Amino acid sequence: MNWANRLSAAIVAIAIGTSASAQAADWNEVVKAAKAEGKVTLYSGHVGVPYHPEVAKMFEAKYGIPVEILDLRASDLAERVRTEKATGRVSADVILNGAGALWLLKNQEALAPYGELPALGKLRGDLELDGTRLPIYIQGYGIAVNTKLVPEKDRPKSWKDLLDPKWQGKILSDDMRALGGGSTMFATTYAKFGREFHEKLAAQKPQFSRSVRENARRVARGEFPIYIPFSLPDQLLNKGLPIVGITPIEGDVYAQFDLALTNNAPHPNAARLLMDFFLSDEAQLVYVRSARVPTVKGLDDKIPADVKDIVKAKLLGTSNPATINADLKLATEIYK
Repeated sequence: MNWANRLSAAIVAIAIGTSASAQAADWNEVVKAAKAEGKVTLYSGHVGVPYHPEVAKMFEAKYGIPVEILDLRASDLAERVRTEKATGRVSADVILNGAGALWLLKNQEALAPYGELPALGKLRGDLELDGTRLPIYIQGYGIAVNTKLVPEKDRPKSWKDLLDPKWQGKILSDDMRALGGGSTMFATTYAKFGREFHEKLAAQKPQFSRSVRENARRVARGEFPIYIPFSLPDQLLNKGLPIVGITPIEGDVYAQFDLALTNNAPHPNAARLLMDFFLSDEAQLVYVRSARVPTVKGLDDKIPADVKDIVKAKLLGTSNPATINADLKLATEIYK
């Protein structure tokens, strides 16, 4: 960014005060200031998927602003953001992570309000907004099985089928003791089925792994017949492999993924512009085509037939952000 552009961006920030979000009152000024900032950095806790880079390329094509993306597991991402805040060396502009993980960062004053965005009016009315976390998509989790190792008649149809003694020592699981899909599954099923369910599941001796992308491949290779919780949209990434995702009769556990603006973001206007772009129809349809539930209105008739069953699946519930730390402690007590 040259001296004149830096001055222009600074003027926008000064005109609206010295808040961390540096929000320009007029959206055209936000766009102008965003281009002057020259880039935006996105930290993503949803690792290994191609959809965020696809949206980033669309954003860059529209505005000419490069997007740098860093993928980290939810717990590692949160620790990095806390470290950046503590040292005063903030690199992240926007964070994409589960709603609960961002709730924790909000309470640790690592996030800033995103202010008015032109696309806010497109959001579905059933979503809760707090001015800091911006809902982007919803993802369902079920059970994955190896189709060669588990005949259809023997496949789990319920979350409680995982307690069958025949699965002892044969379940691969995302780690329920760390932020991520595993902790979301733990909190949801603990709330719905109680502690006894998890004590019995712990007796099945599930093997924990934090290698989210590799876990499904391990099941496909036959290392384990079952993996929980399986991101059901990931069936699209595993076509041709002997693995299938199952929605239990009680419904899918789900996670809501949000965006947030970091406190003292180095490129605050570009950050807000990117957040607004994630709510555009073109960006939301990237997630719809990947079998995720959109957070904006008016896209129901654009859901492709091959993903409709996943997008419209029954939902069991999700974790409660206010009890995340307590849930992680419980999981650590039960799964030793």
